[in-house]
Amino acid sequence: MGALLWSLLLLLQKVKGFSGDEEDPEEVVAVLQESINLSLEIPSDEEIKDIIWFSQKNLAVVMPGKEGQPAVVMAMDPRYRGRVSVPESSYSLHISNLTWEDSGLYKAQVNLKTSQLRITKSYDLRVYRRLSKPHIAVSSNISEEGVCNISLTCSIERAGVDVTYIWLSSPGSTNTSYEGSVLRTSWRPGDKAPSYTCRVSNPVSHISSRRISVGSFCADLGYPEKPSMFCFLVKSLFLLFLLVILAVGLCIFQARKNYEMRRARKLKRDRIKLRKKGKSGPTPV
Repeated sequence: MGALLWSLLLLLQKVKGFSGDEEDPEEVVAVLQESINLSLEIPSDEEIKDIIWFSQKNLAVVMPGKEGQPAVVMAMDPRYRGRVSVPESSYSLHISNLTWEDSGLYKAQVNLKTSQLRITKSYDLRVYRRLSKPHIAVSSNISEEGVCNISLTCSIERAGVDVTYIWLSSPGSTNTSYEGSVLRTSWRPGDKAPSYTCRVSNPVSHISSRRISVGSFCADLGYPEKPSMFCFLVKSLFLLFLLVILAVGLCIFQARKNYEMRRARKLKRDRIKLRKKGKSGPTPV
């Protein structure tokens, strides 16, 4: 029953002039220098004569193996030699060590032994690079009204295409996200300094920058950034530590001074006593 339905479907496709060009290709994304499978499902009750894969030209021909043997793949395009294979128990096409030139349209044409009809499937392969850590460039200036204007530019080395940039602001802010690689904002001294993170993504990866506090850049222009409670506590403890060290040092210095004074007075008294004994002794005849 299943084979009959499949044959009817193929017949309808033939009547419509079905060749694979009328169907929307399956979108497939892959990573540069990695591998991808172009999946191809064929009913188990169909006998395959061969499978021809096309890209810009004839890519490869897949011949079913004899009973118990794997399928044989013959790469017709020199660019794919040594890089294409067929996984075991499947007729999907495996492409390894992907390059930029591998992006584009692909089509599989399955020729059947049991029918004159052909099964076709199309793919739209897009190759992307995994993104590296974003770099943030900052420029700032102070307006006549005393407002600090900041411009943050997020960039990625060798970003490629289909890259999106989103700025995420610190929790508690009114606006939580902004689209685009450039963010322009302002900050007035005395207000809580906002901070931002740049999140960059493409179809195969996403990565975020470190959090940037705009107050620190305005502080470089002469605005003191509003200290946090933690910083205030650390500074207070450090000042207290310095005062304790100073007090201990003064105590030690004073004790040392008192000791030296007592010692000096004792030596002076001893000298006076010796002089008196010398005067009261017997005089020579």
